[in-house]
Amino acid sequence: MKFKLVENGYIVAITTNYGQIAITDSEYETILDLFRSKPSAESGFDYLLRDGTMEWELVELPAIPEPPYEPTVEDKAEAYDILMGVGE
Repeated sequence: MKFKLVENGYIVAITTNYGQIAITDSEYETILDLFRSKPSAESGFDYLLRDGTMEWELVELPAIPEPPYEPTVEDKAEAYDILMGVGE
């Protein structure tokens, strides 16, 4: 059997092992061909394949959040010196 995985109305994967929705061999081949010919998108955007219409939709990707501040070894040493009252 062949399957497709659909999230929020978009086909995100197809598989021959296990999946969410069973599909025919013909639909599997159609989706596979569409995935192979996926258009390229500008930075910050991606094309997602709509379930039902089988059309690519250009969507803006969510912004990647800045990683939390990680103090360096030098920052930690400076903080230790301040706490211990060590001056230069």
